[in-house]
Amino acid sequence: MNAPKPPATTFSCRICGGSSLHPFLDLGKMPIANAFLSCAQLSHPEYTFQLQAGFCDSCHMVQLLEAVDPDILFHDHYAYFSSISRVMDDHFGRLASSIGAEILYDERLPVVEIGANDGILLQKLAAYSPRAIGIEPSANVAAVAREKGLHIVSEFFDTELAASLRAEHCPAQLVIGANVLCHIPDLNGVARALETLLDAEGVFIFEDPYLLEIMTQLAYDQIYDEHVYYFSVTSLCRLFEKHGLRIFRVEPIPVHGGSMRVYGCRSACSRATEPSVTAQLAAESEYGLALLQTYSAFAERVQQSRTSLRELLQRLQVDGARVVGYAASSKGTVILNYCGIGSDMLEYVCDNTPSKHGLFTPGTRIPIVPIDRFAADYPDYAFVLAWNHLNEIASKEQTFREQGGRFITHIPTARIV
Repeated sequence: MNAPKPPATTFSCRICGGSSLHPFLDLGKMPIANAFLSCAQLSHPEYTFQLQAGFCDSCHMVQLLEAVDPDILFHDHYAYFSSISRVMDDHFGRLASSIGAEILYDERLPVVEIGANDGILLQKLAAYSPRAIGIEPSANVAAVAREKGLHIVSEFFDTELAASLRAEHCPAQLVIGANVLCHIPDLNGVARALETLLDAEGVFIFEDPYLLEIMTQLAYDQIYDEHVYYFSVTSLCRLFEKHGLRIFRVEPIPVHGGSMRVYGCRSACSRATEPSVTAQLAAESEYGLALLQTYSAFAERVQQSRTSLRELLQRLQVDGARVVGYAASSKGTVILNYCGIGSDMLEYVCDNTPSKHGLFTPGTRIPIVPIDRFAADYPDYAFVLAWNHLNEIASKEQTFREQGGRFITHIPTARIV
C-alpha cells in the first residue's frame, strides 16, 4: 500500500490574500543580484534565497514566492546608477517632454517621483515643474541626486509619507515611478498612498518590465530579487480598481527589454479611459495570461534556453576560444547562477561602472574589470549579460567587431550575433 502523499505547500497571494498562488518557475538558490563582492567578502558565505515565481489564478498577479527584505536590496551601497546609460537618458528626456506637454496642469501642485535613483528623470521633470520631489531610499544614489540640486526624501513610499507630503506640499498633480512599482512588496499600500497623495485630477504613471514581453521573449532573467511582481495590464487594473483608481492609458515601450507604461488616475477623474487599455486586455487574454498552463509552458522553454546556452559556451571552451562577459548586471547574476556559468567559462566581466571595478559577480565570483581591460586585449567573444542594451553596446564596440570579435546573446536561445 502506497503511503499517502503529504499535502502540497500552499502560498498566499500578496495582492488578494488568496491561497491560489501556483509556483511555475524555479531558478534555484540565488544571491542578491546587485550584491557584487569585494575581495574580503569572498571568504564569507553569501545571502541566498530560493528564486521562484508563481501565478495567482484569482487576481492574475505573477509574483515571487519569497520576497527579499527591501532593506537588504536598497541601501547606502546600491550598485545601479541610471544616468550611466545614454539610452535611458534619452528615454527619460522624451518622457519628461511628453509629461510637460500632456499631463501637467497646475504649477502650484507638486510632481513626485518614487524611486528617483540619481535624479536622471527628476532633473528633467524639474524643468517643467518648480515643485519636483524625489523619493529615493538608497542613500548613495540619493546623495548623487541631491548634488544636482534636487529635492530628495530618503524614505520608502507609503501612506504615512504620502500624507506628510500632501500636508506639506499640497496634493500631487503627478506621481511617477520608472522601473520601481514592481520592486515594492506592499502594492495595496502603494495604491492607498496614491489615493492619499493625488489631486482630484492628478495622474500616476508607472513603467515596469511587462509580463507579456517577458513571456514572448523568454526573458526569464527579468525575474530576480528586486522584481517582486511581473505585471500584466489585467492584474494592474484589478489592483487599482480595489482602491478607487483606474488605468486610462497604456503604452508599450522598448526599455529594459520590453516594458509597459501605464497611466492612471482616480476613478472619478474626468480623463476618459482610452482604447489602448481595452486592446491590451484583449491581447493578454488571447495569449493566455489568465491560464496556468501558459506559465508551465514558459518554464519548459526556460530550461531549454539554459541548455542551449551551456552547450554553446562549452563548445567555445573546447575550441579554446576566449570568452568574457560584458556588463555586470542584475540580469547577468540570474543568468550566470541559473545556468551554472563561472570563471571556467568567462575570463572576466567588463563594466563601465567604476564602483563595480575590482569586485566579483554574486554567486559565481567572476572578476569585474573596467572596459579598458576589454579594449586592451580583445577576446574572441563577449557574452552580453545586459541583453537589453545589446544594440547600444554593439554600437560602442565597433573596433571589437572590426577585429573579428563576436557577441553572444541568450534571448530567446543562445546564439552568436
